[in-house]
Amino acid sequence: MPPAEIVKKISLLIITSLLFLFAGAVPAPAAETAGPPELTAAAAVLMDTATGKVLFAKNPDERKAPASTTKILTAMIALEKGHLDDVITVGPNPPRVDGTRVYLVEGEKVTLENLLYGMLLNSGNDAALAIAEHYGGSMEGFARLMNEKAASLGALNSHFVTPNGLSDPNHYTTARDLAIIARAAMQDETFRRIVATRTRPWHGQEWETTLVNQNKLLWNYEGADGVKNGYTSEARFTLVGSATRQGQSFIAVVLDEPGARAAEQDVAALLDYGFKEFRSFQLVRQGEIVAVIDPGNGKKIELAAAGDLAVVRKNDNSSPPAGQLQLSPLKGPLSAGTRVGEMVFRQDGEIVGRVDVINRQPIPARPLSLSDWWLRLSLALGAFFLLYRQAQVKRQRQRVFRSRVFSDYP
Repeated sequence: MPPAEIVKKISLLIITSLLFLFAGAVPAPAAETAGPPELTAAAAVLMDTATGKVLFAKNPDERKAPASTTKILTAMIALEKGHLDDVITVGPNPPRVDGTRVYLVEGEKVTLENLLYGMLLNSGNDAALAIAEHYGGSMEGFARLMNEKAASLGALNSHFVTPNGLSDPNHYTTARDLAIIARAAMQDETFRRIVATRTRPWHGQEWETTLVNQNKLLWNYEGADGVKNGYTSEARFTLVGSATRQGQSFIAVVLDEPGARAAEQDVAALLDYGFKEFRSFQLVRQGEIVAVIDPGNGKKIELAAAGDLAVVRKNDNSSPPAGQLQLSPLKGPLSAGTRVGEMVFRQDGEIVGRVDVINRQPIPARPLSLSDWWLRLSLALGAFFLLYRQAQVKRQRQRVFRSRVFSDYP
């Protein structure tokens, strides 16, 4: 190689090395804090699962058609009313239902468990109707159960007509209501297990296949564990997603999306926002022992939380809220389960939550001490002396009255 070429290559190597050196010396720009995501969904909500607090909302109370996300409520009612091994006989209506099916036939006998998998994984409209007719007596009867349940949960801007979400002008919900319903459903261990299942064999009377969960988040999003997608021409694409990481869970709802992929991207963006910007703290659970006391008789009394308490805060790396026990004066006898105080949780001097505290064992009356006996004796003697003096005064007044009477009549 000619000397000039060698010098040229060496110079190029030196320049390249210097560029890398200076590039490493230049400080990287500070990362910008990500704001709330921009969504294509017409309505959306991000909810913290532990507290039910809404962390992001876009038109949360605007009425929308839910499509097959309706089946979340259908499954929840079925799990409350029945048992997984209930055998349901398919009537004449489910095989004729429109849309996605698991191809049930009239007279076929199917367990509730299999119908739930067919409804929640494959989105079988026929499975939903078979469940509704069995537990509601009819589609209309089951719709009444749906509306009663939704109202009891606080989903007050919804009205349900069908168990499967097929289009009807009187069948609607909101992003907020759907998040409320999904959060309640996810409290059920069986429901959680079903909606987190990716595939399951299906052995129907006329259809043998492997059911594949249509919620693609289970494959594409870290920590995804539910819940349900849907589509009708009126509703367009809908999706309720749930994910859990390191004990922290969020539920994201998007309604009226232009496409399935857009719905998945929006839910992923909402969940990312939740995990990055917020932190949940499960401060105490119902029944958890928070203190043990001795009321003075040598017997230990356990104090327990009367309910669950969780909070969600901005993820600013601050320490978890600290709890302080505040007891009422413990004067027995007190039966077990009596409110005896509260746990007050503070963070940075701010009260972030309270929960009542109850005694798990009865608290007997405190044994009388020597000073108690002396006090009681003193009070008794004082009362006796007072009564004695009152009696003396009364007798004296009677004597005066008699003497006056006798002096008037000699």
